[in-house]
Amino acid sequence: MVASVVGLVADVVSTGLLVVTSDSRVVWANRALSALVTGAATVPAETAAPGPAGLGAFRRAGPGSVDPVDLVAARLAVAEAGLPLARVVPDDEPRAAAWQAPDGTSRWLEIRCRAFADGDPNWSGQFGAEGYLLYEIVDNTARHHEEEVAGLRERWLRHVETIARTGIWEWDLVTNEVAWSDELLAMFGYPTDTYLDYDTYRSLIHPDDVTKVEGVLEQAIAEVSPFEFTHRMYFADRATECVLECHGDVLTDHAGTPIRIMGTAHDVTELIRARRELAQLTTHDPLTGLRNRQAVTGLLAERIAGSAGSERIDAAPNGSAPAGTLLLINIDNFRDINDARGHAVGDAVLRALAQTVAETLPTSILGRLGGDEFVVILESAGGPDGLGVADTLCAKVARHAIIVDGVTIRVTISIGVLPLSSATDSDTALARAGLALREAKDAGRGRARLFAAERYEHVDRRISLVRRVRDALDGGLMALDAQPIVDLTSREVQGYELLLRLRDGRQPELAPAEFMSALAHSDLTLALDRWVLRQAVAALASATARRERLRLHVNISGRSVADPEFGQFVLGTLRAARVDPSQLGLEIAESVAVVSLDATRQLAETLTDAGCRFTLDDFGAGVGSFVYLRNLPFTNVKIDGDFLRQVDTSPADTVLVDAVVRVARCLGMYTIAENVDRESLALALRDLGVDYAQGFLTGRPRPLTDLLAEVPYADPETREVSLNGFLG
Repeated sequence: MVASVVGLVADVVSTGLLVVTSDSRVVWANRALSALVTGAATVPAETAAPGPAGLGAFRRAGPGSVDPVDLVAARLAVAEAGLPLARVVPDDEPRAAAWQAPDGTSRWLEIRCRAFADGDPNWSGQFGAEGYLLYEIVDNTARHHEEEVAGLRERWLRHVETIARTGIWEWDLVTNEVAWSDELLAMFGYPTDTYLDYDTYRSLIHPDDVTKVEGVLEQAIAEVSPFEFTHRMYFADRATECVLECHGDVLTDHAGTPIRIMGTAHDVTELIRARRELAQLTTHDPLTGLRNRQAVTGLLAERIAGSAGSERIDAAPNGSAPAGTLLLINIDNFRDINDARGHAVGDAVLRALAQTVAETLPTSILGRLGGDEFVVILESAGGPDGLGVADTLCAKVARHAIIVDGVTIRVTISIGVLPLSSATDSDTALARAGLALREAKDAGRGRARLFAAERYEHVDRRISLVRRVRDALDGGLMALDAQPIVDLTSREVQGYELLLRLRDGRQPELAPAEFMSALAHSDLTLALDRWVLRQAVAALASATARRERLRLHVNISGRSVADPEFGQFVLGTLRAARVDPSQLGLEIAESVAVVSLDATRQLAETLTDAGCRFTLDDFGAGVGSFVYLRNLPFTNVKIDGDFLRQVDTSPADTVLVDAVVRVARCLGMYTIAENVDRESLALALRDLGVDYAQGFLTGRPRPLTDLLAEVPYADPETREVSLNGFLG
């Protein structure tokens, strides 16, 4: 009965059991081992062949019910499986071994061996005929795989920590012990087996950051909340400093009592350094190390306005305009240096000048506007004193020899001097200092000149107008009026010319000609042209304009004609608003076309190819008008008002206008007369074949917003036919 029970137990356990003789013959194997070897889900109930009587404990009692052929096959399978038994020592510690199963899979086994003799309890361990070995074989493949994955994860985590310069730390609040990952200790410059307690860690924190770190940790513990802080820390050598960014959380026991803090520490030293360098680049010139244009003009604006700033110079004690002087410095004939000796030498000259100025005026604000132009903001000098400083600087630079690659170079500088009390903003200050600088250049270079307002009244007015227009544009106080263009035959409105207006409520009111002439050489014209273009396209994209097939003309300046990106800007704006290019016309003055023939041709071709109309404005004002008309791809010609003013009374003017009309028709262009102010003039122009007219007779300018809000202005069928003709 006992033997039967033992046999049953041996067959149901999950551990593989194997009995071999002293000469390695398989005597018996249980069901678990047979399943491991054969890969079968079920195996014979007993795999033993007839053997010694003493093995009866491993056999099932009662008549056999298993096919002897299956028993033999199972035993052979175990014998031929190549189980790694050779190095397993009887009665020793279990051994782990890799094994390739008959089905080709790799397995990990744990094997223990015990020796015994059949029926001899006092067996001495020497194998004789009755000596056996019992192997216990456990399949640990799954556990080995888990341990391997865990090991890979641990190695991967260490690798990530190394790459990311991040380590893990854990603080036991009960024992006050701190554990650091190997990577973190290595980051600190310690061997990985170093024990680093909290007090030592605290001593490594920068003294100015200790209070912050401990305050954050105390708050996190009190509130049981996540935390983060950044602090400076010294490495093990107590000299090298790094910056750590720490994140962590507080863990509690079942009662909610904080017992542990787990956190990460990321070395962000290089990141902080990169951020500082980037911040330096945004405010400083990389070539000279001086403040760049944006930074120095910002400080200049603060200084003039007397506003607070990190580097603000205090205003005068009596509360009057702030004292101080602006020096605008330019290197004389610097282009010759670049052309003759190369840009590397030119850069060396710029650096040398920056160093000389910094050494001469160590307490002043220095900056480089760009190119060879520098700025100095003197802290307290007034006009005459500032001029004296500038003269001294000119003399010092002239005496100072610059040596580049063994070659001695001498340069001179010119300086424009402006008392800051003479300016209301940085733009005005730079413009006025520029006028004084130009005077110094004209006087022979190598000298300084003080700005004198009485000598620059006309320039001052121009500067004031530019500022006023810029303020209006920024404040949304610019507006557009629309003046109709009418077919002289049908008297139907064919489109509108948009006219720029300044409506800022300030006195005196300015006519377009007044402020546009002041902007002739200003970059502000580029911004205005683009603003007008955007407003026109937005109007054309409105529901009213789409329904009525509205046509608008806009004027553009010579600055935009010369801008190689303007044509694509126009087309891109039209595409973005999904506006038909044929609804937009652009006008440029003949005087602009004469100066920029190639740019005008390129812009006209770009826009007319896309379907836009292009008008040559003020035609007849120039001597070579007909030559330009022939060589430029315009769709319309607008005849100058002075050219046709007396057509209804002067035979000579009639002949000239007739000639323009004939030439335009031969070139496939339509003609538009401007400044038409009386009926007799309109009739005379119509009889000469002029196609369209605009002026007070055909309609005065009115706000574009009013036009878009109006009821349709003509019969749709008539208007559509006329518009198609207008498109050419």
